[in-house]
Amino acid sequence: MQKSTMFSTILQSIMTKDEVLPFVKQLGYNDTARKFTVYDLFMFLAQSALQQWDGYRDGEKRMHTTCLAPIHYSTISKKAKEVPFELLSSCCIS
Repeated sequence: MQKSTMFSTILQSIMTKDEVLPFVKQLGYNDTARKFTVYDLFMFLAQSALQQWDGYRDGEKRMHTTCLAPIHYSTISKKAKEVPFELLSSCCIS
């Protein structure tokens, strides 16, 4: 569990919220969320890929082992559905 917390810290230092905002604006996506933003989704997806979570429900159960704030799996699913794929791919590639 220590490794996943360390991964979150390293990832947050590499890709900050301020670095994600230009990608959001560039694609014209209006992130109106207060509790679960595009950045939170990015962090969730990174953790789920690293730890090989089985899905949103499994991720919801395991979020407490990371630096992520707990959120309901349906919120994660809705956010993932509405965020353009190009936004997440451009954040990861750049």
